[in-house]
Amino acid sequence: ILAVAGKLIEGNHYAAQHIRTVASRLDRTWKDFAAGLDERTAVLALSVIFHHKAEQYCDNVPSWASACEAGQQLPLDIQSLENIICTHQNLYESMCQAYTEVHSTSKKLLYQLDHLVQVCNQPPPPGVPEHKKSESGSSYGAGNPAADYSEGASHVLAVIHQILGHHRALEAKWHAGKVRLHQTLALRLFQEDVKQVLDWLENHGEVFLRKNTGIGKNLQKARVYQKSHEHFENVAQNTYSNAEKLLSAADELARSGEVIPNEIYNVTRELETHVASFASRVEQRRRRLELAVLFYTHDKEICNWVVQLRNDITASDSLLPEENLSSTERLLQQCQDQKAHTLTICDQTIAQGEALLQELRATEELDPSGSVNAIETTIENLSKQRIELEELWSARKMRLDLFLRLRLFERDALEISSQLEIWAEELQHTELSMDYQKAEQLLRMHNELVNQMQSTVFDILQQGQELFQIFESAGFIIMADGTNTAQSRIQYLIEFLHDRELDLEDLGEVKRVKLEQAVQLCQFKNDANQVISWIRNGEAMLVASFTIPKNLQEAEHLRKEHEQFQMAIEKTHTSAVQVKYRADALINANHYDPKSIRDISEEVTKKWQKLVTFAEERHKLVTASINFFKTAEQVCTVLDSLEREYRRDEDWCGSGGSSDKAQTVAHLIAKHQEQKEAFLKACTLARRTAETFLKYTSRSLQFYDYQGSGTSESRVKQILDKLLTQENQVLEFWTQRKKRLDQCQQFVLFERSAKQAIEWIHNTGEAYLSSRTNAIGKNPEETDALLKEHNDFKGTAKETRERVKLLIQLADSLVEKGHAHAASIKQWVAAVDNRYKDFSGRMDAYRAHLEKSLGIPAQVQEDQNSLSSSNSSGMPGDRHSDPSLETKLSAAASQPGGKELNEDKRKSARRKEFIMAELMQTERTYVKDLEICIKYFMREMESGSNVPAGLLGKKDVLFGNMEEIWKFHEQIFLKELEKYETMPEDVGHCFVTWALKFDMYVHYCKNKPLSNNLMVQHGGTYFEDIQKKHKIEHPLAAFLIKPVQRITKYQLLLKDLQSCCEEGQGEIRDGLDVMLNVPKKANDAMHLSLLEQCDVKIDSLGEVVLQDSFLAWDNKQIIRKGRERHVFLFELYVLLAKETKDSNGVVKYQYKMKLMTSELGVTEHIEGDETKFAVWTGRAPMVADFRVVLKAHNLETKQMWVKKLREVIQETYFSAASLTFPKSPAKTTAKATSSQRSSRDLDEALAENDNDGSSLASFGSGNTTDSD
Repeated sequence: ILAVAGKLIEGNHYAAQHIRTVASRLDRTWKDFAAGLDERTAVLALSVIFHHKAEQYCDNVPSWASACEAGQQLPLDIQSLENIICTHQNLYESMCQAYTEVHSTSKKLLYQLDHLVQVCNQPPPPGVPEHKKSESGSSYGAGNPAADYSEGASHVLAVIHQILGHHRALEAKWHAGKVRLHQTLALRLFQEDVKQVLDWLENHGEVFLRKNTGIGKNLQKARVYQKSHEHFENVAQNTYSNAEKLLSAADELARSGEVIPNEIYNVTRELETHVASFASRVEQRRRRLELAVLFYTHDKEICNWVVQLRNDITASDSLLPEENLSSTERLLQQCQDQKAHTLTICDQTIAQGEALLQELRATEELDPSGSVNAIETTIENLSKQRIELEELWSARKMRLDLFLRLRLFERDALEISSQLEIWAEELQHTELSMDYQKAEQLLRMHNELVNQMQSTVFDILQQGQELFQIFESAGFIIMADGTNTAQSRIQYLIEFLHDRELDLEDLGEVKRVKLEQAVQLCQFKNDANQVISWIRNGEAMLVASFTIPKNLQEAEHLRKEHEQFQMAIEKTHTSAVQVKYRADALINANHYDPKSIRDISEEVTKKWQKLVTFAEERHKLVTASINFFKTAEQVCTVLDSLEREYRRDEDWCGSGGSSDKAQTVAHLIAKHQEQKEAFLKACTLARRTAETFLKYTSRSLQFYDYQGSGTSESRVKQILDKLLTQENQVLEFWTQRKKRLDQCQQFVLFERSAKQAIEWIHNTGEAYLSSRTNAIGKNPEETDALLKEHNDFKGTAKETRERVKLLIQLADSLVEKGHAHAASIKQWVAAVDNRYKDFSGRMDAYRAHLEKSLGIPAQVQEDQNSLSSSNSSGMPGDRHSDPSLETKLSAAASQPGGKELNEDKRKSARRKEFIMAELMQTERTYVKDLEICIKYFMREMESGSNVPAGLLGKKDVLFGNMEEIWKFHEQIFLKELEKYETMPEDVGHCFVTWALKFDMYVHYCKNKPLSNNLMVQHGGTYFEDIQKKHKIEHPLAAFLIKPVQRITKYQLLLKDLQSCCEEGQGEIRDGLDVMLNVPKKANDAMHLSLLEQCDVKIDSLGEVVLQDSFLAWDNKQIIRKGRERHVFLFELYVLLAKETKDSNGVVKYQYKMKLMTSELGVTEHIEGDETKFAVWTGRAPMVADFRVVLKAHNLETKQMWVKKLREVIQETYFSAASLTFPKSPAKTTAKATSSQRSSRDLDEALAENDNDGSSLASFGSGNTTDSD
């Protein structure tokens, strides 16, 4: 079929593919069938072979078992036993071969059966039709070949297990028989071998030992005996081995049980006894022979060493030195090793000889060879040689040891010399560090290095000295080299090392000093940093505690905090001073880096001065705040008390006119005047303390860059406003009270004058008239004398008539002005007038009587009429013609010598009134002029019509703050001046009260040059047109200069008032100082505005105390030539600047340097020029860190600068800003009144503020000297 399929495929049958598939399936199926058929054939063949062999093995099992269990009697001879054992071995091999064949066949059969089971269990191959599969399955299922094959395999396994059991039983039986046979053979062999060993020991070994007993008299004979014994031992070794084997076999035989154990053990014990005894004697002789050979060998070596060593020491070559240390050390080490070795060998040899001798003596055998005597003789020789060896080696070692020490010293000297060179390079190279620990480490390392160097050099020098002494004391000479002995070599090295050590000690000292200075610098820097950190902490404390007090309690609290701060920085102050002193000490000690020390010291000083400045400002703020709040509170309290007192209505003159009352009223008026001066000064003081408080508040805010000063300023303004209101009220009530006191004084004075007139009429006039009544001369001469006397008396009465006339005029004036005592005045006038008229009528009647008697009637009537007319018509006409009736009356009532003085007072009073009137008139005119300027010129310019281009937006430059000035004068100052119109002596207080407002003139004056330039350059005819338009009398320039002129006018008027006022000098002088200070401030501000390139903000410099030009010299100048410098003095700084001009010719001040006033010292007198003085920083003028000599234009300028400088310097750190409060000059009388109590309370309250002291000394307040 496959051939046909191949042909069809080759013929390209249309179904070739299908044919190929069918043919392939047919071929595969046929091959599977053929393979299965072959496998079954092979399984059946193996099964036949297996069963045949298994049956054959089972049949042979009984015969094999009987052969293994044969119990016949074993033969005694060894050969027969060996044959039986060989037969028994062949039986075992035949059994094993049969079992192996069965077992191998079973394994093949089981493998095939297992394979067929797997094949039968496989599914039909793919491609077989389903019906074929079902047919095959049915046919397969009917026969179940896999079960048959599995059952066959189980049968095979069962057979194999049966055969295995037989085989194991046979093996056990066989092994038992084999053991029995071998044990029997071993017994027979053991017995034979024991016999042979015992025979050899008896016939050969014992004979040899008995024959050879000597050890020899010398080395050669001992070695012959030793060699013979070694040959015998080699032969006996075989016997020993056989004996050991026999003993081992005996144990096995005894354990097997085949023989009787006692029998085998008896044989064994006999063998062991003979062998052990023989071996011990052999070993003993071998050891004796070895000892003899060793003993004689060492004896010979020792003899050779003695001869060689004796030759070496006596030979001259042994004294030649080795050139290097290693050779010498090697020789010495060899000498020591050889000495120890030879002596040890010698001792060992003697010990060996004694041991050998003792062993020979211990044996009972005779020594026919004489070995014992030979050994004893050798031992004696060895003892003598040992002593000689030790002496020879000691002598050789001493020489070598000395030479070794010389070489060691040379080596150490050279090494130290090299090390000294290295140390010299290290000492010349100085490494410095700014780290304190590293610097200390470098210094410590340097000190250790120097100590090590000194210790090392000292040790080597000490070693050299000792070695030199040893060589000197030695009895032989050792050459260090070919030319120098050891002593000269050592001496040279010692001197060289000593000189080098001195050089290095100098270098080490230089480096040590520098390293110590580095450590000092690091410590100084660390201490300075610590001080700086403390200073920063102080600054932080100041910043943290900064506040502007709003009342006295806060100010007191701030003062307590500041006092605590002062105590807290006491240590910092001391440390800062110590830093400065230490810096000076280090620099004076020639420190290698003075610049760094100065920089560190200056940094500490700068930061300390900054802290000092901050603290000083805080101290001033605290003091100023306490002064202000305390003063304001006390002044307000006193003003309240005075107001209540002045409100009371009192009558101080009563109804009488005694002299006591007149003095009392006069004293009350004086006291009242003093109270006014006192409370006005107190108010002025309160305003000054407020000004000081605000000044330091502003400065403190600048220092701390703090915002929020409005609260404190508003609080101060509220207090000042309240104070001003109270002051005005008290002043008003004071004026009313003063008026009442003046009226009382007028009434008392009037009453006293009236009483004096009445008393004169009563006492003098009436006495004259009573004594002359109806008195007519007896003759015309007497009558004429009486008339003349009457005329003289009338002249005296004329003064009384004038006084009465003044009284009447004053009474009319007082009554007309509404005097409080008008009714009493009228009564007194009526009484005086009536009394005088009566007296005058009687006088006229007496005169008429005298004249009538003399015949002169007409003239008397005319005089009387003239008196009447003067009394009636003249008086009313003159009542208001004289404004000083009160003064005239006082003058008339006083003594004649006071007329000129009263006249001067009247002139002063009139001049005061005139000056005050001029002040008021010019003030009103000034206000009107400013109003005109603002109303017409400024408002026209603001309207912007026809304004020149150069003036647009320049109103503030052209007019400055004129409008602010006008509002101040128009709304405030003019009204305030009107309050003092009747009190010219107190008008200075008005200027002091509003002193701060006058600072607006500083800005105006500072701006005036700019205003002038602007008007000249761009004004043209614009302002002239405005003048013509509004028909203004003066041009704009005249109005613009008026504020400047007004300050000058104030100065002149106040000076005039000061010259004619006895009272209120202090107030007028204070007001004059305010006005004099305005142009000074303006001038200072103008100069300060020209300052450029200053490293401090201009606003933070504060107010200028003084400024002027000087010639200056400083101690850093090489060329000693004065330079022009403009100097500014502030409270905290002194600035020096150079005057220059820019391209437009405008003057500028170029900043050069500044000095802090807290560091400053002043020397007033410089030799050679009275206008020179010096300012300097440091502890002393001539060794100052910086010193500037200044030459003023004149002596007055110099004195003023020195005074101000000292004042500023004294206001240094922690110095009390003690403001002296003015005290009232009032005197306390015994009879104290309420007004006197108020005045005393005021004085005591204000005096309490004078007790403010400082807790610490100023840091530099003493830096002033009179001269160099």
